[in-house]
Amino acid sequence: MWKWFKRLIVLVIVLFIAMAALLIPDKIDSQDQLKNVSTQTTLADLAKAGIGGASLSSGGLSTEINLDSNQLRQVLKASLSDSKDETLQNSTVALGDSYLTVKVPVSIGPVESTFSLDFTVSTNKEVILLDLAGAHLGRLPVPKSLVLPYLKKSIAQSNSGIRMVNDQIQLKLPDIGYEIDQASVANGKMKVKLNIPISLPTSW
Repeated sequence: MWKWFKRLIVLVIVLFIAMAALLIPDKIDSQDQLKNVSTQTTLADLAKAGIGGASLSSGGLSTEINLDSNQLRQVLKASLSDSKDETLQNSTVALGDSYLTVKVPVSIGPVESTFSLDFTVSTNKEVILLDLAGAHLGRLPVPKSLVLPYLKKSIAQSNSGIRMVNDQIQLKLPDIGYEIDQASVANGKMKVKLNIPISLPTSW
């Protein structure tokens, strides 16, 4: 009996160590958390910098800007400056090969871990659209069917200006007088194509 009890204790310890190893991810760098990000760069600043390479089209001036993870964090911080949501402010975002990844620190008992969400990115004029592609708790994959209800509830309670329509997150950017024609993520960069409307004088 005692032998089986000792084996059970050893099994529990092994399972705990294995679970902890799976849950503990790379730690979020505190300087990358939105609450600690400076707002030196806004989308308007980046758009102005890109005007020099703009081309004229029937709808106005068309230009393209490329954001790295640090610039994206600054743009989001400026866009969400009025939000006091603690979870959002403690989070960070990063750009990967094809996804935008949001990381949220979480505590599971004594274990400090990270909830990671991978999104594909698209756009509708001044609105950035995010579709959930995958999720992980530490290194453990989490089914989207479990994550989406949690996201909807969290966003509804956050008062952050972020909306969720059906299963899609919609982030409305500040009105800067430009339209976002296209947004995509590749090779650690977000490529954003902007259109700047031009009002031509009417003929007399």
